[in-house]
Amino acid sequence: MRVASKLSSFIFHLSTCLLLTSCSEVLYLSVEQMIPPEIMPKYGAGSVGVVNNFSANNVIVINEDALIYPCNADSVKEHIALSFADAGMLDRVVVLDSLLYHPDSVAPHILTQEKVNALCERLEVDMLYSIDYACVTINRAPRTIGRPMNAYLCSRIYTPDKDTISGTATIDKKIVDSWAYDTAQVHEYMPLVPHLLAETAIEAYFPKWKERERVFYFDRLNYALREAKVYVGEGNWDAAAEQWRSLSTSKSRNQRYMAAYNMALYYEMTDSIDEAIAQLEQAKSLAVMADKQGNSIQLIDTALADKYREVLINRKKEIARLEAYIRE
Repeated sequence: MRVASKLSSFIFHLSTCLLLTSCSEVLYLSVEQMIPPEIMPKYGAGSVGVVNNFSANNVIVINEDALIYPCNADSVKEHIALSFADAGMLDRVVVLDSLLYHPDSVAPHILTQEKVNALCERLEVDMLYSIDYACVTINRAPRTIGRPMNAYLCSRIYTPDKDTISGTATIDKKIVDSWAYDTAQVHEYMPLVPHLLAETAIEAYFPKWKERERVFYFDRLNYALREAKVYVGEGNWDAAAEQWRSLSTSKSRNQRYMAAYNMALYYEMTDSIDEAIAQLEQAKSLAVMADKQGNSIQLIDTALADKYREVLINRKKEIARLEAYIRE
């Protein structure tokens, strides 16, 4: 798979206050990070065969109170194949003829491993993308108030020489901002449904960028923290880190704590998660002090550090999955 090697980027966002002292606060940062696919069908897959695996009657009953309109099967298949091709992350996309089984079947048609192996070998693809059903539902309601329209799609990924299905993704996408007042309006939108479904159908199978929120400490009366804020806004993390490191020997425990916490953010932005976690542990050690009797006294609230540590542990798992995905 060809994916971006950079796992983190940033946009300076806004600020708010959480006081450590009368002048200190936390600034919020909007961060875009690449996250692994929800479903990882096969690391390193370079080709896919897209097949329509449902008939006009093969739809799921979403809601007993809803009217169900099956989509055009071949149109859905072709649009999804185009979405795979346009994503630019596969070398080859093959569109298969519809699989042959009884057209009146309403049960899911799960492919056998023997069938999967034979199809993948014949088509020379690494995996099969099976569309098991696609439909539009209209909630039953008085026409005077309108009825919301929703599109549903269920797809499965199959890979050769495996005993189980690799993954299933169900998409629930509201396809219009307005409401349907009559059947004619529904049919006006039906030709648009395959394209709208295809926009989101493959998202679960590829890495994507997600916006997340991070914070760092700032004190307008401290030169180093003021300068670091400017560098963060410019995206110059090394220069910001140099300012934060300068506070590691400060006489102020609060400043040393803020600097250690901020260095955790620096290490995350440079994809050094273990070092980031170590910095948070250092910050937490600065937040307590032993009294004369040896009892620990909590001097600084570490709620932000505790929360950030959990975030970093999860981020470490994401990066491991991404690296495995890229290596293969």
